Amino acid sequence: MGILTITAIETGCFGACTNDDVPDQTYDFLVKQKELKDGLELYKPRFQIDNIYKLKCPLCKCNFSEEEKNKLRDIFNKGNEMKLLALIGDYNRELDIVNEIDNIEKLETIYNKIEEMAKIVEANRFYKHTCTKNDICKRTANQDVYIDLCLDSPKDTIAKGMKIDFNRLKTDENYKNNYLNDREILYVKSLLRQKKKEIEDEYRDEFEEMTFKKEQNMYEWSKRNIKDAYQRHLEFEGRKGPMDIKFEFQASNEWYKEKGTFKYSATKKKLLRYIENLTGQTINDNVIMQEREYEEFQQFILKREPDYAELLKI
Repeated sequence: MGILTITAIETGCFGACTNDDVPDQTYDFLVKQKELKDGLELYKPRFQIDNIYKLKCPLCKCNFSEEEKNKLRDIFNKGNEMKLLALIGDYNRELDIVNEIDNIEKLETIYNKIEEMAKIVEANRFYKHTCTKNDICKRTANQDVYIDLCLDSPKDTIAKGMKIDFNRLKTDENYKNNYLNDREILYVKSLLRQKKKEIEDEYRDEFEEMTFKKEQNMYEWSKRNIKDAYQRHLEFEGRKGPMDIKFEFQASNEWYKEKGTFKYSATKKKLLRYIENLTGQTINDNVIMQEREYEEFQQFILKREPDYAELLKI
C-alpha cells in the first residue's frame, strides 16, 4: 500500500484534503492540565503565545479552521498576554528613566493601561474549542476542550513583572517616600554623571591629539606597511587570468595585526578608518579607551579641571 493511501486512512481524509486535516504528530505546545474547566479538559501553553499560529487542536493535532483562526485573531487583536507584558515593559522602562524625581503620574498613566489590558485578557482568557476530527481521534462524537490563552493569570503576570507595586505607591506613604528618596539619589547621580561626561567631552579632543602625536611615527609606519601590502595584493590579482580564483584582501586581518602595536585609542581609531577607506571594507570593532589610558585621561583632566576630582568616584 502506498504512503498516500496510508495517510488518507490514518487521517480519515479522502478526496479534497488540506493541511488543516493533517495532524502534526510532533505538536506539544499545549499541555493538558490536571484540573478541569467547567467539567472539560483544560490545556495551557508551554510559553507565552506570540501569534495564533502556535495554536492547534490539542486532541487531533490539526490546524484550526479558518473560522476559528479568525475568532482567535479577533481575541488577540483586542488584547493578549504579550500586549500585557509589553505594557509592563513600558512601566519598568519609565522606572529606569531618571530625568526627574517624581514620576508617579507618568507611572499611573501606564498602570491604568495595564489594568485595562489585564481585564480584557482575563475576560477572553479561556477559549472553548470543539474538535470535530473524530476519525483521527477515533471518537464517535465531537469533544469540547478549553485552551488557556495565557501562560500565567494576568494578576500573576503583573505581580511578577512590575518592579514597583503601583498600588502601594498610592496607598502606602512609607513605600512612596522610600521610592521618591531612592529616585532622588539616582537623579543626583545622573546629574553628576552627566557633568562628568561634559567635562570629559570638553578635554577629549585635546587629549587625543596629544596621545596621537606620541604614536604618530609608528602610525605612519603601519600605514605604509598596510598600503604596500594592499598594493601588492591588487597587482597580484590584476595578473590573474579570467578563470583564476580571486581573493579579497582582508582588511580586518591587517587591522588586528597592527592594533596591538598602539597604546592609545586615538591612534587606533585613525588607523581603523585609514584601512576602511583604503580597502572599502568595514571592520567590525569598537575602539574604546582601556583602563590604563582612561586613568591617564583622568589625570590629564585633573591638571586642568580641579572640580573633576569630586566626580571620580561616580
